This record gives sequence, structure tokens and C-alpha cells, in this order.
Amino acid sequence: MLGPSRPLPHVGSRARIVHFGGYREHATVLAVHEDGRLLEVENEHGRTLRFALSPASARYLAQGLAHGPRLELLDGNRQGTR
Repeated sequence: MLGPSRPLPHVGSRARIVHFGGYREHATVLAVHEDGRLLEVENEHGRTLRFALSPASARYLAQGLAHGPRLELLDGNRQGTR
């Protein structure tokens, strides 16, 4: 049986916020809403941010920002190097 092709979000998931220009920061998923289409995460500075799954790109993008950061979910078996 095939599993998901990428990590599924859940509370406590490790993530990485990728900003324009390549700056990256660690984050942790705090809440999952709308069957995983909306996530609240806490960045490494303690700030809470919201990311929505884009139907056009299938990526998590900062909610309400046209050109904001994106969120990458990391699983426990890899370090998220892409």
C-alpha cells in the first residue's frame, strides 16, 4: 500500500520557513485546521505565523501575503535538504 508522497502536518511537526532570498528558520506546527490546509506554526523566535496550502502550487504560503515566505514540512527521517 502506498503512503503519502510528502510529510503530513500534525501538531509538533518540524518545519522550516523559507524566506525570499534564501533565509531559512526552524519552526514547529502548533495547530492544523481545515483538514491540513491551514497551519499555525511557531518560528524559532517564538512568533506564531499562519500558512495556507495553495491549490495552484501545492505549497504552504504565508496566509494573506502574495509574496511572503513558504513553509516546508520536515519528516523525522530526513533533514529536509532539497
